[in-house]
Amino acid sequence: MTNMFKRSLVALAIAGASTGAMAADVSLTDTTYATDEFMSTMEQILSKNIVLTLNDEYKEGDYIYLRLEDGAYIDGAPDQLTVGFGEQFDEGDFAGNGVIPAAAGSYNDDADAEDVNKGITLDFVAETADDAGNTVLIYRVTNIFGDENTNSNDTTYGINLDFGRFNFDAPVVVAQNGVMFDTFSRLDDQPWPTNTNPWPFDTVSAPMTDNTQLFKMGPQFYLDVEEEFEGELDVWDFRRTFRTPGASHGNQDTSSSSLFWVRTTDNPDTGTLADDNAGEWDFVVQVDSDVEEQIEFTLSGDNMFGWIDSANPAGLEAVFSGNSCAYISHTASVLNFRCASVDVPTGLLFDLVATMDSAQNPKQDGEFTISANVNWTHTTTQYTDGGATDNVNFPEDGVLLESPAYGETSLSGLYAGEWTVNGSVTHIPYMPYSAQSEAGEIVPISQIIYVTNNSRDPGFDDAVVGGPNDFDGPAPENNNVDRIIWVEVMEENGDTTTFELDALANPGVTAIAGEIRSALFNAGMLDRTRFLSLTVNVADYPTNVSIYSAYNVNGSDRGWVQNDSVRTDMDLYRNNDIID
Repeated sequence: MTNMFKRSLVALAIAGASTGAMAADVSLTDTTYATDEFMSTMEQILSKNIVLTLNDEYKEGDYIYLRLEDGAYIDGAPDQLTVGFGEQFDEGDFAGNGVIPAAAGSYNDDADAEDVNKGITLDFVAETADDAGNTVLIYRVTNIFGDENTNSNDTTYGINLDFGRFNFDAPVVVAQNGVMFDTFSRLDDQPWPTNTNPWPFDTVSAPMTDNTQLFKMGPQFYLDVEEEFEGELDVWDFRRTFRTPGASHGNQDTSSSSLFWVRTTDNPDTGTLADDNAGEWDFVVQVDSDVEEQIEFTLSGDNMFGWIDSANPAGLEAVFSGNSCAYISHTASVLNFRCASVDVPTGLLFDLVATMDSAQNPKQDGEFTISANVNWTHTTTQYTDGGATDNVNFPEDGVLLESPAYGETSLSGLYAGEWTVNGSVTHIPYMPYSAQSEAGEIVPISQIIYVTNNSRDPGFDDAVVGGPNDFDGPAPENNNVDRIIWVEVMEENGDTTTFELDALANPGVTAIAGEIRSALFNAGMLDRTRFLSLTVNVADYPTNVSIYSAYNVNGSDRGWVQNDSVRTDMDLYRNNDIID
């Protein structure tokens, strides 16, 4: 059976007009905000106070019903509830309690007479369930009392009934994503469920909305990259340092940094206008204080750390700032480290020249991704006041499955920046292409383009960073970087398109004509015979790279195309400036 509370209340809002229909407002009942992590540790949890505001004139014998979603309710409903005469508003001091004005703008805030709340007593009658399995708590008005003074408007309108905090089964609350509730009333001679017509269920809203939600939950942690890694590796320094933006080759940057956080989320109602509950969570877990646990970060990038020479780069090649971070381990593609706290910025700076060998090693261009694993703990002293005070314990807030409870939250990878690269440039001024109608089609004109990388040792005559260009540095310990190739294609009308190839210009001879042709076909550029100009960019020192270019007509007539690969020119990849 579909539960009426599953975010739509349709069947029970039975149409039917009647004078004197009774209703109550639940807007004074606040939502409890608890993170998913917190709720996963709980066996039972208390709601905030269930408060109803009566919006009609009740008499003895009338019924008030509280309906709670899907059987999550355990206990907590009081056996009896009494509000004294004049206890909540008494503008004329008829009850001798002093003048207590009605809430500004309320039904009782009028000028025709002095308002005073009647006394009212409700007795608990029974707990039952409706056809959808929702818990229904039945209360009966057993006493109405007042002064019967003609100079006052004694009324039940505006009385707040505070039923206190109810206890709920926490796993059920999680499974159904909260507990919505409503209230309805019946006259003394038309009790529910024996009579549902003509009296409708006097719900707060139809269909049911989250305004009547007792619990709202959500993830406690999220990753935030405030400052991304960036840098442009300079092939004129053999990819060992970054070129200063706008500077000539020879002006290097030697560091790249990032700033990131594991932050605490806001509750789901944050940003809701005029919502007093927006903002912080009521209940959260705490980061495990064990220095071997805490928050474990993983910074990933394909061969992005292969240049690091130190066995432990902390404070050398990898410099942490803030948040008491400590190095754990690293490989060529992964750097692991641990930090202490959430909501504290964490800085990481890479110093490319911290040691002699690291300075000499070429660096890989590519993207960084950061992920985190938050190890957390939860005890009664933490959850009862959000961990703000040691040794504070209010066990009525709920029951833990076990104490202390431990868990972890994994935060998936987030883009954390990239290192780009400049490179050598070879212009092929002319290359003919036949029209092609399908992939792999044999066409009259084929191309022959090879990239040769002679793998000149960058250690024998290059400069130590910061020194003149006149003495040798040590040969690189790790020369294992991928030399990417990107090709800029210019059409007859001057339009240009750039393709990054899968092929790499690593030491040796690499054929690239087939991949270029496939890229052109997939881009729809071979719909007719074309005469194109190609600029081949290789992310390596210019004198390492040479390009051979030619074409073949019908398999026999080869035409060699002169290019300028003898130039020691340089271009930049990914929307950077050009240096010639």
